[in-house]
Amino acid sequence: MPDKAAFFDTSALVPLCVFQAASQTARRAYRRFAACVVGWTTLIEATGAVYRAERIAGLSQRDRDLAIQSLQQLRQRWVKISPSDRVRDIALDVLKSHDLRAADAIQLASALEWCSGKPRHHHFVCLDRQLALTARTVGFDVIGIP
Repeated sequence: MPDKAAFFDTSALVPLCVFQAASQTARRAYRRFAACVVGWTTLIEATGAVYRAERIAGLSQRDRDLAIQSLQQLRQRWVKISPSDRVRDIALDVLKSHDLRAADAIQLASALEWCSGKPRHHHFVCLDRQLALTARTVGFDVIGIP
Protein backbone atom coordinates (compact mmCIF):
# COMPACT_ATOMS: atom_id res chain seq x y z
CA MET A 1 0.00 0.00 0.00
CA PRO A 2 1.45 3.43 -0.92
CA ASP A 3 2.43 5.98 1.70
CA LYS A 4 -0.02 8.84 2.04
CA ALA A 5 1.67 11.85 0.42
CA ALA A 6 4.95 13.54 -0.40
CA PHE A 7 6.01 16.90 -1.72
CA PHE A 8 7.59 16.55 -5.17
CA ASP A 9 10.01 19.14 -6.45
CA THR A 10 9.97 19.70 -10.21
CA SER A 11 13.34 17.95 -10.45
CA ALA A 12 11.63 14.69 -9.44
CA LEU A 13 8.71 15.08 -11.87
CA VAL A 14 10.49 15.98 -15.11
CA PRO A 15 12.25 12.58 -15.28
CA LEU A 16 8.80 10.98 -15.32
CA CYS A 17 8.11 12.75 -18.62
CA VAL A 18 11.52 13.03 -20.27
CA PHE A 19 13.84 10.03 -20.10
CA GLN A 20 16.90 10.81 -17.97
CA ALA A 21 19.37 8.86 -15.87
CA ALA A 22 17.16 9.63 -12.86
CA SER A 23 13.91 8.40 -14.46
CA GLN A 24 13.90 5.05 -12.64
CA THR A 25 14.48 6.75 -9.27
CA ALA A 26 11.69 9.22 -10.00
CA ARG A 27 9.24 6.47 -11.04
CA ARG A 28 10.00 4.47 -7.90
CA ALA A 29 9.37 7.51 -5.69
CA TYR A 30 6.21 8.48 -7.56
CA ARG A 31 4.68 4.99 -7.19
CA ARG A 32 5.44 5.03 -3.47
CA PHE A 33 2.93 7.77 -2.62
CA ALA A 34 -0.83 8.01 -2.99
CA ALA A 35 -0.70 11.79 -3.38
CA CYS A 36 1.81 14.11 -4.99
CA VAL A 37 1.97 17.61 -3.48
CA VAL A 38 3.55 20.35 -5.59
CA GLY A 39 4.13 24.08 -5.53
CA TRP A 40 2.12 26.33 -7.82
CA THR A 41 5.17 26.98 -10.02
CA THR A 42 5.76 23.30 -10.77
CA LEU A 43 3.86 23.13 -14.06
CA ILE A 44 5.69 26.22 -15.33
CA GLU A 45 9.10 24.88 -14.29
CA ALA A 46 8.45 21.40 -15.70
CA THR A 47 7.15 22.75 -19.01
CA GLY A 48 10.24 24.94 -19.27
CA ALA A 49 12.46 21.92 -18.63
CA VAL A 50 10.75 19.99 -21.43
CA TYR A 51 11.23 22.81 -23.93
CA ARG A 52 14.87 23.22 -22.80
CA ALA A 53 15.39 19.51 -23.40
CA GLU A 54 14.10 20.00 -26.92
CA ARG A 55 16.34 23.00 -27.62
CA ILE A 56 19.49 21.90 -25.81
CA ALA A 57 19.45 18.10 -25.51
CA GLY A 58 17.83 17.38 -28.87
CA LEU A 59 14.52 15.99 -27.61
CA SER A 60 12.39 15.29 -30.68
CA GLN A 61 9.14 17.17 -31.28
CA ARG A 62 7.24 13.90 -30.85
CA ASP A 63 8.92 13.21 -27.50
CA ARG A 64 8.36 16.82 -26.48
CA ASP A 65 4.64 16.48 -27.22
CA LEU A 66 4.49 13.19 -25.30
CA ALA A 67 6.30 14.80 -22.34
CA ILE A 68 3.86 17.72 -22.27
CA GLN A 69 0.98 15.24 -22.45
CA SER A 70 2.52 13.26 -19.56
CA LEU A 71 2.78 16.45 -17.49
CA GLN A 72 -0.91 17.10 -18.06
CA GLN A 73 -1.71 13.57 -16.91
CA LEU A 74 0.48 13.91 -13.82
CA ARG A 75 -1.22 17.21 -13.07
CA GLN A 76 -4.52 15.39 -12.57
CA ARG A 77 -3.05 13.70 -9.49
CA TRP A 78 -1.29 16.75 -8.04
CA VAL A 79 -2.33 18.52 -4.88
CA LYS A 80 -1.16 22.07 -5.56
CA ILE A 81 -0.05 24.55 -2.91
CA SER A 82 -1.41 27.86 -4.16
CA PRO A 83 0.52 31.12 -4.16
CA SER A 84 -0.04 33.21 -1.08
CA ASP A 85 1.57 35.95 0.97
CA ARG A 86 2.53 33.28 3.50
CA VAL A 87 4.37 31.15 0.91
CA ARG A 88 6.13 34.28 -0.36
CA ASP A 89 7.19 35.24 3.17
CA ILE A 90 8.48 31.73 3.90
CA ALA A 91 10.45 31.80 0.62
CA LEU A 92 11.99 35.14 1.57
CA ASP A 93 13.00 33.72 4.96
CA VAL A 94 14.48 30.64 3.28
CA LEU A 95 16.60 32.86 1.03
CA LYS A 96 18.01 34.68 4.07
CA SER A 97 19.49 31.54 5.56
CA HIS A 98 20.04 29.09 2.67
CA ASP A 99 21.94 29.24 -0.60
CA LEU A 100 19.06 28.55 -3.01
CA ARG A 101 17.77 30.00 -6.25
CA ALA A 102 14.48 31.87 -5.96
CA ALA A 103 12.49 29.10 -7.71
CA ASP A 104 13.89 26.52 -5.29
CA ALA A 105 13.03 28.75 -2.33
CA ILE A 106 9.44 28.89 -3.59
CA GLN A 107 9.38 25.09 -3.85
CA LEU A 108 10.73 24.67 -0.31
CA ALA A 109 8.36 27.33 1.01
CA SER A 110 5.44 25.52 -0.63
CA ALA A 111 6.52 22.28 1.03
CA LEU A 112 6.78 24.03 4.40
CA GLU A 113 3.31 25.49 3.91
CA TRP A 114 1.99 22.02 3.06
CA CYS A 115 3.27 20.60 6.37
CA SER A 116 2.33 23.70 8.39
CA GLY A 117 5.98 24.44 9.08
CA LYS A 118 6.56 21.04 10.71
CA PRO A 119 8.61 19.02 8.20
CA ARG A 120 9.55 16.19 10.54
CA HIS A 121 8.13 12.89 9.19
CA HIS A 122 7.10 14.54 5.91
CA HIS A 123 8.65 13.38 2.64
CA PHE A 124 10.29 15.72 0.14
CA VAL A 125 11.15 14.11 -3.19
CA CYS A 126 13.90 15.95 -5.01
CA LEU A 127 16.72 15.23 -7.45
CA ASP A 128 18.37 18.65 -7.16
CA ARG A 129 21.28 18.23 -4.76
CA GLN A 130 21.33 21.74 -3.25
CA LEU A 131 17.57 21.87 -2.71
CA ALA A 132 17.51 18.33 -1.32
CA LEU A 133 20.29 19.12 1.15
CA THR A 134 18.47 22.25 2.26
CA ALA A 135 15.18 20.36 2.63
CA ARG A 136 16.99 17.79 4.76
CA THR A 137 18.55 20.60 6.84
CA VAL A 138 15.13 22.10 7.64
CA GLY A 139 13.83 18.68 8.72
CA PHE A 140 12.22 16.89 5.75
CA ASP A 141 12.76 13.20 5.04
CA VAL A 142 14.35 13.59 1.61
CA ILE A 143 13.96 10.96 -1.09
CA GLY A 144 15.89 10.99 -4.33
CA ILE A 145 19.52 11.76 -3.60
CA PRO A 146 22.03 9.83 -1.50
